[in-house]
Amino acid sequence: MKAKDMVELNNKKRKLLTPENEAIYGDMLIYLRFTSIPQEQMEELLLEILDHLLEAQKNSKNAYDIFGEDLKAYCDELINSSEHQTTFEKGAVIGFAVSLLLAIQFGYDTFTHVFFNHANKPGIPFSILGIILSAIILTTGTFLTFSVLRRYSFTMLASWKQKIMLILSACIPFGLSVFSDIYFKTKPYLSYNLTVWQGTLITISFYILYKILYKTSRF
Repeated sequence: MKAKDMVELNNKKRKLLTPENEAIYGDMLIYLRFTSIPQEQMEELLLEILDHLLEAQKNSKNAYDIFGEDLKAYCDELINSSEHQTTFEKGAVIGFAVSLLLAIQFGYDTFTHVFFNHANKPGIPFSILGIILSAIILTTGTFLTFSVLRRYSFTMLASWKQKIMLILSACIPFGLSVFSDIYFKTKPYLSYNLTVWQGTLITISFYILYKILYKTSRF
């Protein structure tokens, strides 16, 4: 069975869980998802967990009855006994996230220039330094957000401080990235203008890179 088919099957089986077991499964899913386990094996693990939960429900049991009170320790056992991504595949995970965000950024700049360029600007402002800094910030932010999600997956719903930490870990890097991009675009000696075709080509290139890295990462 392919990973895509297992995802669909997992989603169908998840709907059969009780509210309590569904919440616990959601925590386990987040914790496991942000590890270096390849997607296909990940879906197999999730399917196995769902089967255990559904079987337990028939006997009026919950997740703690079959996995134990320490769900994090149980998930760690699954992680330790599983195959892991290579270093290159781990790098590709960050790469595809950054590539997608840059594709969106260039796509947005190109779109707004074409349809809302009331000032008749000669082209789309572009700064190599701004893009490099933006990519570094987005890479750091993506890694930080993934780390926070995994670290607090079992306690986040019960802690408003952890929820705020997650929001800040995503919003601050994104805001800094947008600020750096806008700032360097306003400096004539650090930027130049792209044509619409160049903006479109760069957008498509980053999107293709995102698709390639996503497939390579086995995320």
